[in-house]
Amino acid sequence: MPSVKAPPPPAASSDLTRADHGRIRALVAVLAPQLARWYRSSLSWRLAIGLLAAAAGVVWRQLIAGDSGAHAYVTFYFPVLVASFTGGAVSGALTLLISTAVAHLWLAPIEGLEDALAFATFLTTNSVIIVVGEAFQRTLTHVDNLETRHAMERLAAQNARLVEQFGSVALAAPGVVFSFRLDTKGFGSCPYLAENVRAVFGLAPEEIAADAAPMLRRIDAADAERMRASFARSAAQMTLLREEFRYDHPSKGQIWLETQAQPVRQADGSTVWHGYAQDVTEGKREEAARLEAERALEQRIVELERANERLARFAYVASHDLQEPLRKIVAFSQMLDAAVAASDHKDISYASEVMRGSALRARELVEDLLVYSRIVEAPLKVQRRELRVEIQSALTDLSELIEESNADVSLDAPRVEFEADPPQFARLMHNLVSNAIKFRRRGEAPRIAIAGHVEDGMLRLSVSDDGVGFEAKYAKAIFEPFKRLHSKAEYPGTGIGLAICKTIADRHGWTLTARSQPLQGATFEVTMRLPD
Repeated sequence: MPSVKAPPPPAASSDLTRADHGRIRALVAVLAPQLARWYRSSLSWRLAIGLLAAAAGVVWRQLIAGDSGAHAYVTFYFPVLVASFTGGAVSGALTLLISTAVAHLWLAPIEGLEDALAFATFLTTNSVIIVVGEAFQRTLTHVDNLETRHAMERLAAQNARLVEQFGSVALAAPGVVFSFRLDTKGFGSCPYLAENVRAVFGLAPEEIAADAAPMLRRIDAADAERMRASFARSAAQMTLLREEFRYDHPSKGQIWLETQAQPVRQADGSTVWHGYAQDVTEGKREEAARLEAERALEQRIVELERANERLARFAYVASHDLQEPLRKIVAFSQMLDAAVAASDHKDISYASEVMRGSALRARELVEDLLVYSRIVEAPLKVQRRELRVEIQSALTDLSELIEESNADVSLDAPRVEFEADPPQFARLMHNLVSNAIKFRRRGEAPRIAIAGHVEDGMLRLSVSDDGVGFEAKYAKAIFEPFKRLHSKAEYPGTGIGLAICKTIADRHGWTLTARSQPLQGATFEVTMRLPD
């Protein structure tokens, strides 16, 4: 039997047809947007398309063989169709107009009714082509616009979801998420602000969205210039902005804010920072309290080291000075025993008197030792006081001594406030004034001048006298405990008064100095910083 070749399976033909259709759809998908863009091009571009199409039609006619009158008008159909589909009605109409002029005046002049009918047919047909081409163009444009609108709608819906999600995240953040825009002229605005800007900056979003000036004006003047420099540097280098600054909050008063933002350069030359800002006032307060505690601890450690050093030196000097009256007591107690055994009333009286004086001397030294140790160890209770009031109060306590010595004490001090432990400042003034009265010239009433002046925030308070003075080389030694420049018989005392003054000054952070010449008096000056 002859073999019969089976026909190919229809599935292959169907697959081929679907493949061809897919390629056609892909080609249309590529060409349709291009044609739509061409159609929306400027008028000059469409006129150029029409001129090129007309020129192509003339060349096309010259290339076709045969009688020039047989196909004079039909040969222009194709260029008009291309111009209409490419450039729309404008280019198609221009091509038709030029083609008609060329056909009528050059290629195939109208001769008789047949040519006139052919010419009318040419015009009508090409007009139809132009209308069809325009309709096709509009269809492509409509399809393209519809796809674009659908894409924009999908993008808008996606953006709305993202904004909603971002808004929820922004509201849950500890601070406020923002966008800050700075144009080329330095004008600031906030294109985006999370709703919790009300809590952080104390302003509604609509108040600073278009103009950020109401917010910028509330930045503390001490930080404003630094913030402007940081923004300028961040914009110039496109680096992360990170700053802390003080802000005048409408309801909270002055607070500390921390901001961190990344700059992005815009096409118009402006810069937009995207970032966050949060209230860090509590953290700053805790940090300030911690630093203050650390400074107080360091100061206390330094003070204790100085106190230990002073006490060690004081203990050495005190033990040395105490040995003198104790040696006398021991020596004269033996003399007293011998005098009692011999019934020598004169020696008994003399020994008793010397032992009593030595005991009193030892007691005086011990009492001064206790006073000194209390000054060193007692915690300072610094208060703000008025200078003249405190000095006059100290002079009142010395009124009996001043009256007995017939001293002339003058006070020329400014009425300023200073910070000190009042009892210790009173003892400082008491010791300086009494020291000036003690070391007066024999047979002369002491003249003491207390003066003060303020310079560059520093107060210089001096106590000057016209007494016996001392050599300049002892200007530092006189502040050592129990250091004496004169004999006890001439000027009684233990030599602890100026040491106490020096200790009080050191504990307050003041400077105490002395200057003098023999028989020309002495001046003691205290230098202290006044509070702001």
